[in-house]
Amino acid sequence: MPDTIVSHDVDLVKGYAAYPMAEGKYPGIVVIQEWWGLDEHIRDVTRRFARQGYTAIAPDLFHGDVVNEPSEAQKLAMGLDRGRAVRDTRAAIDYIRNCESSNGSVAVIGYCLGGGVSLLTATEDDSVSATIVYYGGIPDPADLLNNVNSPVLSVYGSDEADRANQLESELNARGKSVETHIYEGATHGFFNDSGQGHHAEASADAWEKTLAFLKANVPA
Repeated sequence: MPDTIVSHDVDLVKGYAAYPMAEGKYPGIVVIQEWWGLDEHIRDVTRRFARQGYTAIAPDLFHGDVVNEPSEAQKLAMGLDRGRAVRDTRAAIDYIRNCESSNGSVAVIGYCLGGGVSLLTATEDDSVSATIVYYGGIPDPADLLNNVNSPVLSVYGSDEADRANQLESELNARGKSVETHIYEGATHGFFNDSGQGHHAEASADAWEKTLAFLKANVPA
């Protein structure tokens, strides 16, 4: 496992990339932002995946906008063209596959707004090796989930247990592979260690479960 990474801003996809410095072929992962934008937290998560041996990129879905106030974030999220967000995510997938360090297998992970985008991407791109959803929305209509071909990891706080259970039910009804974890006492956004809702214990466990899920489903 590499302990040194390279990270830099990416102009082609408009995002942030991080990858192991050691030469070799690595699996990839696209990290999809929360409604705050491509902030330092998401950049840090991208680097964390690179330290675990993944070629990682976070596409900038807001194309430069980063905010701190919920009211501003809500406006950006409401104005986001989901179709364009999926195209940007798929461009990031293509970017990874074209990297010299890529072995061709790519997962997608999204948080909050990005969780919904990760699911939408999986409904349109059957080459995705694994899909990870942290407290994301369910596609509307839910029948879009018929097109998901990758296994799904679903992670939610107990305040959104109903949504987590609904997503699991919708995927199970369609014969899809889904693993669900609901953290008691954790709330929406609990993985963001820069936010007031951060839940350290839930975050640590969710991180380990995420890495195990990736190891099991994304060819190295």
